[in-house]
Amino acid sequence: MGLKKVYVTPAGTTPGQMPANGPTWLDLGDVYKDTCQLLDDDVEVTTHESETSSKKINLCGEFVTAVSATLMDPDMELLQRYFGGTITGTKGKRKWLRPRKPAYKEWAIWLMPEEGLFIGCPNVSIIPKFEITYSAKGIALVPLKIQFQDQLCADEGMTDPTKTD
Repeated sequence: MGLKKVYVTPAGTTPGQMPANGPTWLDLGDVYKDTCQLLDDDVEVTTHESETSSKKINLCGEFVTAVSATLMDPDMELLQRYFGGTITGTKGKRKWLRPRKPAYKEWAIWLMPEEGLFIGCPNVSIIPKFEITYSAKGIALVPLKIQFQDQLCADEGMTDPTKTD
């Protein structure tokens, strides 16, 4: 399948509905190779059994879906987008101050594969963290946990959410 790009935009106001295509959709950032994975947690299953027959009823809980991905060498704008905080100064001499608590923002997301279905969610939260190795082979990485807070969407006709039809 392969990952081609991940797009995000502020979540819309209508639950269960993806925001419209257009220029508000942004590139998530450079995703480090082989770090993006969409995964459902195991669904909780409660089994009710009859005392007097072989009847069983299985009740399932909700899907809990998340995407994990790692941003590679993010710039200050990406750091501010996902962590919050403030950028001050002029280009080349800027400073960014990260808040002690991540800013809560609701996003919509589309994962664009090399081939196949676009997978997305109209409401997610993105939880970032730093993972920097200070060595000759180190790089600044920002692992992201993207928690789905609404239904998973699949679209076989989607080509680019940044373009209006």
